[in-house]
Amino acid sequence: MTLVEGHGDYVMDAVGPKVVPSVAEIRAAFNARRGSAGRLEQTIRRMLGIELKMKQYAQGSRFVATVVAEAGMDTFNRVWTSPETLPTRTRSPPPPSGWSASGGNGAKALEG
Repeated sequence: MTLVEGHGDYVMDAVGPKVVPSVAEIRAAFNARRGSAGRLEQTIRRMLGIELKMKQYAQGSRFVATVVAEAGMDTFNRVWTSPETLPTRTRSPPPPSGWSASGGNGAKALEG
């Protein structure tokens, strides 16, 4: 799920204002919501797992952005071709450069 959520986050930022004129406002609202919790709300978020979900979005978005920056969108898009090309969680967080250096062979790149 981290990959899918991060990809959605990345795409939202990448489409830009020509496609979605309010993308900057949407991003600002997401960021404000993610960082505006008081102690009680933070505790509730932790108890419900919402804080972990927000971390998944951030981790996935960083992964996608790093792979696209280092290897391009065509290489990143290989992630969707088979289970063998998905990044694995043998390391946390998965190193995007290792995944992209393997040409998108996630299982092999992230081991060891």
